[in-house]
Amino acid sequence: MSTVTAESWRNLKTRGGALDLSRSVKLRLTGPDALRYLNGQVTNDMRRLTQGNSMRACLCNHKGRLEALVMISLDEAGTFYISADAALYDFLPLRLEKYLIADNAVLENVTEAFDLVHVFPPANGARGFSALRLGIPGTDLWLQPGAAGGYEITDATIIETLRIERRIPAWEPEMSGGILPPEARLDESAIDYHKGCYTGQEVISRLRSVGQVNRRLESLTVRSGMVEPGWQIVARQHNGTFTNAGSITSAAWHPVRQEGIALGFVKRSAAGAALLAGAIGTEPAAAVEIRKSLDDTEP
Repeated sequence: MSTVTAESWRNLKTRGGALDLSRSVKLRLTGPDALRYLNGQVTNDMRRLTQGNSMRACLCNHKGRLEALVMISLDEAGTFYISADAALYDFLPLRLEKYLIADNAVLENVTEAFDLVHVFPPANGARGFSALRLGIPGTDLWLQPGAAGGYEITDATIIETLRIERRIPAWEPEMSGGILPPEARLDESAIDYHKGCYTGQEVISRLRSVGQVNRRLESLTVRSGMVEPGWQIVARQHNGTFTNAGSITSAAWHPVRQEGIALGFVKRSAAGAALLAGAIGTEPAAAVEIRKSLDDTEP
């Protein structure tokens, strides 16, 4: 696993960076019914989205399982720009078109028509939208094809370390596989519990009324050494036995704190227990001790 130097980390924190998202699936939605239609599909309230800004939202199935996490931006003409992970290139347009029946709205796949670069701190651009992608205020720039080459893109390892530090779930490691959105803490940024109906709303609302899910994405600190994605998390119970408690999804070395950091799903049943992580089949005695981070980010 490659690591980030302290110097490059300080440069990121003082100067900011740029993330090339041009491979994302990119859609454009226009028409008089665009707002009404979109608001009936996603978990966040599009009526609160103002021009020049962006909002995260989930698309769910009727069982409340996550199908996509999208970033939705609104321009001054009332046009919605929608982006999502490149792995959803085939799925997302079909999923949105499926319910676009009697609505006076047009959905276009504009993936190849735009480059997409996210810069932080915020920057000005002809088609720029305020967006919070990495826990730091930034701007999504929808650019002409090839224009992303004009930006100094931050090394992917640094971005990944920042993402893990900020407990930002990514599609493939944390959100794919039909999870429930609150498991990945998407209820904190991508769900409005007071809006109208959308697919999966009953289940999502019921989860809130119950007040908990059986597992939750956690920021984890490694007491010594490193962990790896895919490692199993076990909990040491008070009686000395060990039980399966979850799994590591992402991991990195923090160059300032000089310790391993990770993201992982931890079962609610492991609350209060000592946690260890190791490759599947590893004996607990050989596992690495980990802990939930009390403070997810450095000062």
